Amino acid sequence: MPSSELVLPDSRFLRARETITHALAAQDGGTQDISANLALKTALDAYGIPSDFWYTGGGCTARYVSFGADGEVDEHQLHIVITDDASVDHPIADHSGWLAMWYGPELDGYVDNELYNSEFSLASPTLADMAHDSASCARAIRDWIDGSATQWNRNEVSLEGIAGPYRCETRPEHWDGYCAPRFTPTVMRRICTDTQTAHRAGHWNAPAHFEGDTVVIVTPQGRTELRPDPDGNYRPGAFHWPWTEYTDRDIAPANALVQTFGWKYEREPESWTVIAADHGWRAKVIAVVPTPSSARAPHVADALYNTLFATALSSYEVTSQHPGEAAAAVRAHFATTRADRDPDATVVVFDLPGVHLPAPLP
Repeated sequence: MPSSELVLPDSRFLRARETITHALAAQDGGTQDISANLALKTALDAYGIPSDFWYTGGGCTARYVSFGADGEVDEHQLHIVITDDASVDHPIADHSGWLAMWYGPELDGYVDNELYNSEFSLASPTLADMAHDSASCARAIRDWIDGSATQWNRNEVSLEGIAGPYRCETRPEHWDGYCAPRFTPTVMRRICTDTQTAHRAGHWNAPAHFEGDTVVIVTPQGRTELRPDPDGNYRPGAFHWPWTEYTDRDIAPANALVQTFGWKYEREPESWTVIAADHGWRAKVIAVVPTPSSARAPHVADALYNTLFATALSSYEVTSQHPGEAAAAVRAHFATTRADRDPDATVVVFDLPGVHLPAPLP
């Protein structure tokens, strides 16, 4: 789900952060007297996101946000509860981060737990960081709803059980492996045809079709209309279908190795290894793991390199505090250095495992 660490500062983000900073500074008393709720409420207000104070029963600061597809509110909407992990009046200087819980729309009477019922956190912010973190949190929510981020990268995505892949553009934000792409009308028509075929075969319950320039998605709960955005593209988003970056590579050995080692090894400080499939003009991020220390965990480093080399996968080492920032740095690397690559050209793996990338922008 949304990771606020993946966003890059833009003018609206900076204005929101400045608004929060001023709101915090205007409070009476010292930092020990400022409620953690203030920063998040100010951030959500700055982004035009309606929210309500939510009583948790456990004395936590929490705000409640609910949106349906395309920003509409209905019974199948997405519910977001953003809470801290201490009391309403606890000192903001002791604050240890926001925790957001995402509850998705029901499908056939149940919620897709893998896609929606998950959490993300902003860990250990200082008072100075609260404005930044809260603005990031608000932007991640807003972008989930309306795709307002200005940066779009070329990509290719797929749906489990549906033919593909589909050419598209995606934003830097990816959530638990899922993304919210936008498609041209031509590609969107192909997607509609494929969902209808899968529905007739009995393994897809949300087919789509065009009515004029409107895409209609039919679900067991009713119909949802999807209109083109100002650029003429369609954004079905994970509200309707769980999109993931496409690859035809064998990624099972890399996933198995990551699960085997977990994070139980000595790592390089503040260094992340982003495992990716290099498709020439784009990359699929497979996993982000702490970079194993070549001196203290050589067996992990060697096993990782050998497995990736054998399966023609790449890896990138990025110095950052958060794995989400490292993944965003890899996608930015491909967007800038591979922008002229032809998507239909023969794939040549340029980067071997262990490429070092510069730290992401602040």
